Amino acid sequence: MIIKHLKQDIGSLIFSKIPVSVLGKLTRTNLIIPYYHLVSNEDVLHVKHLYSYKNVNQFINDLDFIIKNYVPVTLNDVLDFIKNGRSFPRRSFLLTFDDGFREMYDVVAPILIRKGIPATFFINSGFIDNKELFYQHKASILKEHFQKTGSSNLKKEIKEMLQKSCKNDLDISSCVLSVKYHQKDILDKIALLMNIDFNDYLLKKQPYLNSCQIESLIKDGFTIGAHSIDHPLYSSISLRDQLGQTLESIKQIRNRFCLDYGAFAFPHSDHKVSMEFFKELYDSGVVDISFGTAGMLNDSFPENFQRFSLEKPLLPAKDIVSYQLIRKLFKSITGNDKIIRLDH
Repeated sequence: MIIKHLKQDIGSLIFSKIPVSVLGKLTRTNLIIPYYHLVSNEDVLHVKHLYSYKNVNQFINDLDFIIKNYVPVTLNDVLDFIKNGRSFPRRSFLLTFDDGFREMYDVVAPILIRKGIPATFFINSGFIDNKELFYQHKASILKEHFQKTGSSNLKKEIKEMLQKSCKNDLDISSCVLSVKYHQKDILDKIALLMNIDFNDYLLKKQPYLNSCQIESLIKDGFTIGAHSIDHPLYSSISLRDQLGQTLESIKQIRNRFCLDYGAFAFPHSDHKVSMEFFKELYDSGVVDISFGTAGMLNDSFPENFQRFSLEKPLLPAKDIVSYQLIRKLFKSITGNDKIIRLDH
């Protein structure tokens, strides 16, 4: 991961001098779809040890660059282009956000409204109204507490609990971040040992959007999509579970908020998701469009669109967009610019 980001840093420095309008023409890229998770000036404990995120000024600078070089479109615009078989407008962008954090309502939406930028928020149905805490967010909280505890006996007991998910050379605070989706119950057991109450954290911090906030976002013109029930890595679960997570979350969100469209963004990524999955998903009639996280690549399933992160690495949007465009150019030249889906 470090090497990947180093390459991106170097590539961004080299190609950021080339206007994105030129790179866009070379790659024939009409629509770009960036995504964020979080924007905050605060130290957000449940995310702190998972990834970096931009502060308000960095976010505003990103937006200023994007709207200077691209025209915003809405999710409904994109659906209309697809339905009518029309090409996307040149140099357009669809802004998206994953995980349904409370900051979408408190921080992000007011900025977007002020600048007149539409966006789509992808939400995990299982976390709405702060009913449950995402297992990786639990891990981040636990790591923070590990760094502050001095009990060697407690650390030894927890290290033994983490043996299956942890390499011997990792310290305990790093071990907890290695816990996988199917091992997530162990995080609750560790929290119990450490007298950490995740329900109390949910009640006091309210990390996720509640129903009223989501309804307010919709009234303000934003669109909402599903992001699975509880955020598993799809390549690590069965086809049946992939479909269950996807269909159930889309149905819940469509029904709860009376949406006449179905949009879905894969949690983590859509890597190794099969063509069979997409066929069954779209045959259900509940989804109109879906999104992965593989950058500016095409997909062999035409209704599945790839996005790129404006958080990883933590560089200005100008550098990241330039890097993504030149990456697409190289992949186009080598014939590797399209994701091929295999049958399950």
